[in-house]
Amino acid sequence: MGKSTLARALVGALDPLKGTVRFDGAEIRQWQDDRRGAFIGYLPQDLQLFDGSIADNIARFRQEAEADTVIEAAKRADVHDLIVSLPDGYNTLIGRGGRNLSAGQRQRIALARALYGNPFLVVLDEPNSNLDSVGEVALTNSIKVMRDLGSIVVVIAHRPSAIATVNKILCLKDGKQTAFGPKDDVLKQVLTPAQTPAQASPQTLPPAIQGGVA
Repeated sequence: MGKSTLARALVGALDPLKGTVRFDGAEIRQWQDDRRGAFIGYLPQDLQLFDGSIADNIARFRQEAEADTVIEAAKRADVHDLIVSLPDGYNTLIGRGGRNLSAGQRQRIALARALYGNPFLVVLDEPNSNLDSVGEVALTNSIKVMRDLGSIVVVIAHRPSAIATVNKILCLKDGKQTAFGPKDDVLKQVLTPAQTPAQASPQTLPPAIQGGVA
């Protein structure tokens, strides 16, 4: 099992071959889709945006979505200023597949979608793969905000900058756990003594899933 496979299993997008994923003791498939979507936020590695406005995409195309809730999600993803700078703001049409936006803009808007409604569990798969330095700072701030609000945030990443605010790390290799525990302890195991997390190259961390828990 790979890291993205684990992420998909956590959010109910894929049935695990063994074991179960449970929330409040109930297996994830026992939850209705709309209930599950209300407490889970997911940013997949192969993110998809859909033909509609930015507001529609952030609100997951929910007809009952309120503007304040959409704006709140955008602010928590630190993408509000970027959105209002566009000619039509939140009404900007994205186009099929998000073709009217850059890769970094698509990723930041998809992050806002994952944070919409303040979900209890937020799973982010390679959330900084298309981000510049400004976007990475925004991502770090967003993870901290959600943790401060009581959310569990799971971050899958190779680039060390994505794990700045997590407190535990799980490393996977060939589908098996190789290390798990407090971030500082695990980094000592997977990084060479001469390197710090800030100095580590994008290739330094092994395939891993890192989760921050408030």
